[in-house]
Amino acid sequence: MEVLPATMDHLESYKDFLLACLNSGIKKYEIPLQDPKSYLNKIVSHTIEDFLPNDWPKTSTFFCIENNEILGAIRYRHGTTPYIERVVGHVGYETKPTARGKGVAKFMLSWLQQNVITQTVIITCESNNLASRKVIESCSAKFINEIYSHEKSAEVMRYKLPGFK
Repeated sequence: MEVLPATMDHLESYKDFLLACLNSGIKKYEIPLQDPKSYLNKIVSHTIEDFLPNDWPKTSTFFCIENNEILGAIRYRHGTTPYIERVVGHVGYETKPTARGKGVAKFMLSWLQQNVITQTVIITCESNNLASRKVIESCSAKFINEIYSHEKSAEVMRYKLPGFK
């Protein structure tokens, strides 16, 4: 496994990743599947642009790849907003359903800490997502609190995640 910046070279594997994630219930991938090429291009451009729509910070996306297959995706938001602080955190990730339980999420998050994150950031997960809680806690994150997110209609656990770069 290796973690690489998302590029247009990953398009075919990205389509498979999107479809697998959507079929597993990750609804946010409905829109990207309508035009995967344009969506991947947008993700790639968000890594290099300083200003994004709606005052959203620059966001770097990386793929965990093995044998040309995307096993997971991880994002790092380079700034902060109240929405980032309270709902989605500075880091977000998904693991392809067929790769779950194989250490992909921990591998990606540890890689991000070692190679990208330079300071302590916020990472969140829904309270009922035990797998994500275990990944986050295994990467030395410290629990802050649990809040109800109206945006997600769920309880969200907030953590401080250290960077080691």
